[in-house]
Amino acid sequence: MISIARIISYGSSGDDVRELQKKLNSNGYSLDVDGIFGSNTQAAVRDYQKKNGLSVDGIVGSKTWSSLNSGGSYSQSSSQKNQNLSGEINTPRPVYEKSQSVIDAENSLKQWEQNKPDSYQSEYSDKIDEILQSILNRESFDYNMSSDPLYEQYKEQYMSNGKKAMMDTVGNASSLTGGYSNSYAVTAGNQAYQEYLTRLDDIALDLRDRAYQEYKDEGDRLIESVTLLRNLDGDAYDKYLGELERYYKDGDYLLKRLSQMSDSEFEAFVQEVENWESDRDYAFKQYQDALDREEFEREMAFKQAEAERDQRNADRNYALAASRGSSSSSSGSKSSKKESSGKTVFYPTTYNEFCMRTGVTTIMTSDEFYMSSKYIEAYDTYEDYLKEMYDKYK
Repeated sequence: MISIARIISYGSSGDDVRELQKKLNSNGYSLDVDGIFGSNTQAAVRDYQKKNGLSVDGIVGSKTWSSLNSGGSYSQSSSQKNQNLSGEINTPRPVYEKSQSVIDAENSLKQWEQNKPDSYQSEYSDKIDEILQSILNRESFDYNMSSDPLYEQYKEQYMSNGKKAMMDTVGNASSLTGGYSNSYAVTAGNQAYQEYLTRLDDIALDLRDRAYQEYKDEGDRLIESVTLLRNLDGDAYDKYLGELERYYKDGDYLLKRLSQMSDSEFEAFVQEVENWESDRDYAFKQYQDALDREEFEREMAFKQAEAERDQRNADRNYALAASRGSSSSSSGSKSSKKESSGKTVFYPTTYNEFCMRTGVTTIMTSDEFYMSSKYIEAYDTYEDYLKEMYDKYK
């Protein structure tokens, strides 16, 4: 609760004013410490408020007292120090900027993308296609004895040997008849010759079988070559797939790391913005509260000064009436009484007047008073209640 007795302004007097004048003098002013808040004191207060960033209204409230008590520098809370005259915080709204770690992670990902393996290129495909074409376009087996050089050698040899055997047989048969040729000799010679030709036919069959086996072996070798090349190509492709898998695995790692870093960093930024907005809202609320307090202090100081002036005028009027022998001014009044010192006390007659003159706001309002049977029985009227409360808190 604000102590109204500490809110002083032009026209105030008493110990509070003397204390104010002493503190102003300790800050470089030269005032008479007379306890009267006059024009010089008001000018000093306004000058002090201007130099210390306070509201320049000439009214000494809680903030001016706080500044004077702290040695001439108005003390603000941490939130108020971060607050300007519009109630906003001085620090700018946070702006998201990527950290160097995130930038490095992005560059690593870009470098990874540039190192992507090329499409698989087989070093065996041309050879495989060539052999496959040889297999697919290979002619069917066809053996021609006349084109077999080995057969021709055998043929020449066997025919030569057959002719020789025929001649020997004819010669031997002729010698039996005294050297004359006869049909038996010719027949025996032909038989010897045909025997060699029969052997040649057998060799021809063997040569054909041999040629077919060579044909078949050549086909098998082509198939084995294709199979070997395909196996080599499969191994090479598996190796390529392994490299490709490692590449994408590295990419997944880099992307995951970048995402985690970015998400964590952005979440921290969002939290920073939320904190900034919270601080701004708090600072603005503090600013509004300070404005409300200042306005209340000024209003109460004004009303207090007005009440004091009214009291002084009433005192002067009473003194003037007393000096003229008028006694009617104080008799029968419900709102005043005369103390033993002869000074008339004017009691407040409303709740608002009571609060302004005492600074106390905890007593009952008139509505609350008349709703309480307890207090109605104890007091004749609400004004009687105010008189007792005034005597208690003044």
